[in-house]
Amino acid sequence: MLLNSISDFLFKNVEDKLLFKNDYLLPSIIIAYLLFATRIGPSLMEARKPFSLRRVMVAYNLFEVCVNAYLFKWIFSTMSNCWHVHCLPHDDPRYLSVYKKTLPLWWFILLNKMFELSDTVFFVLRKKCNQLSALHIMHHSIVCMMIWWFTRNPSRTGFYFFFILGINIGVHSVMYTYYFLSGLGPHMAKYLWWKKYLTALQIVQFVFDIAYVLIEFLTGCEKTGTTEILTLTFISFLLILFLDLYKKKY
Repeated sequence: MLLNSISDFLFKNVEDKLLFKNDYLLPSIIIAYLLFATRIGPSLMEARKPFSLRRVMVAYNLFEVCVNAYLFKWIFSTMSNCWHVHCLPHDDPRYLSVYKKTLPLWWFILLNKMFELSDTVFFVLRKKCNQLSALHIMHHSIVCMMIWWFTRNPSRTGFYFFFILGINIGVHSVMYTYYFLSGLGPHMAKYLWWKKYLTALQIVQFVFDIAYVLIEFLTGCEKTGTTEILTLTFISFLLILFLDLYKKKY
């Protein structure tokens, strides 16, 4: 009974979900997240000892490795099966029909991206606010908003969004693998020599995203609109920030 309820929540009647229908619920959640990350959380923890949360974080990171790997396989399998619509106009009935079929995928991705906001909560509770960079907070909040907006407005966003999110989810699976291993204890340090390359992988991700979208534009497969310009601007901004991070750290 419980499993059926969970399955229904994750995969069925997505368009009837309150989070999907309501114009204000997710923006309100993101505003609350921003206030918690920048003001409320640090203030509440100021006079308190940091929580350890080691076991919780190990379980959380392992869960995210599995979920992101599953979503990575799902999204690229979907791309492969639906490649025939990747050049169709966004308001073409055939494109919208594919979108309808893939709605459970986008809903699942959105729920997981919202769950990944827990990263920030853990930083605050462990009093690691030095790791709460503007890049971290902005990335989490804007990605949630983008996926929510796309899920509700398929005719305003192209097939390229499948590719961008697929790459992002694959990188996140690798990233959470690193966090999972590091959370097991100091004895794992000798196996974590590849942190530098994890940051490099994140940079390569953005380069691939930009290249794919530009190729779609140049070949006439996608039309340049407001959504596309904003998407490219956001990815380019993230690329610059990650390049700066890599330069400072390594």
